[in-house]
Amino acid sequence: MAVLANQREFVRRPGSITPQYGLFTVAQAAGTLSDQLPGHARQGGLEFATAICEQPTCYETNCLPDLGTKPAGEPYDVVTGDPFVVLTSLLCGSVGMTSELMTDMLRQRAIAGEQMLVENTFSTGACGQAPSLSNNAVAATDVGNSTDVVDAVSQLEAAFYAQYGLAGVLHVPYLASAYFMQGVQMYRDSAGVWRTPLGTAVSIGNYAGLDATGNAPAAGATNIYITSPVFIWRAAESDVFYTPFEAALNRSTNQVNAYREREYVVAFECLHFVSETTLVVV
Repeated sequence: MAVLANQREFVRRPGSITPQYGLFTVAQAAGTLSDQLPGHARQGGLEFATAICEQPTCYETNCLPDLGTKPAGEPYDVVTGDPFVVLTSLLCGSVGMTSELMTDMLRQRAIAGEQMLVENTFSTGACGQAPSLSNNAVAATDVGNSTDVVDAVSQLEAAFYAQYGLAGVLHVPYLASAYFMQGVQMYRDSAGVWRTPLGTAVSIGNYAGLDATGNAPAAGATNIYITSPVFIWRAAESDVFYTPFEAALNRSTNQVNAYREREYVVAFECLHFVSETTLVVV
């Protein structure tokens, strides 16, 4: 039977829009993903105080009256985060296009792609984002090159947990994901987050894999980072900007050129370490 020319029925895209596993998965499970970015922070950024970056110390007990000397207290730290905007665009013909359909298409495109963009932006410091993994004002501490992913995890966790007492996050580019699955004894917790035997969350995502100063790794290698928990704030859906349909419609060309804009702030506290890792089967 021949297909009737130009007689196809238009239907909505079937199925749900479920983002890939990544940084949002890890942050949401940790309770550090918020859809309540304050209004002023959308342009001015955020800051918060934390007291957990410094570790306790000890002193020797003595009999009276020779008491041990206690060191001076450590100040708390102020963590800052600078905002950036995730821009989603849509260009299409105006025939059959409605305001509802335009908004729905922009939202679906954003849901499918926002996480990948945020991961890459966070890893490079692009678009004014700070703090970042590479190109950060305070450079990540390099623990040295690793022979494989197992060596990388060992070195990064040893350096990190010597100075920080909560579970950290490993930031692993997609390029290294299969090597992690093969070489590192990861397990998936009840929230669906991959973790190392020490409990470090493993965020596998669209990271650029650059070193601390933004340089590309050697061939057959990538850079893996570890940070303290990652905090993500983003504008609520009710505050997200969508181009009004009338403004998006170009009557001279009969095309719709629409945008969706959502502000983000991504930050971590205290520490981050990096290792250039050779990708080999363990």
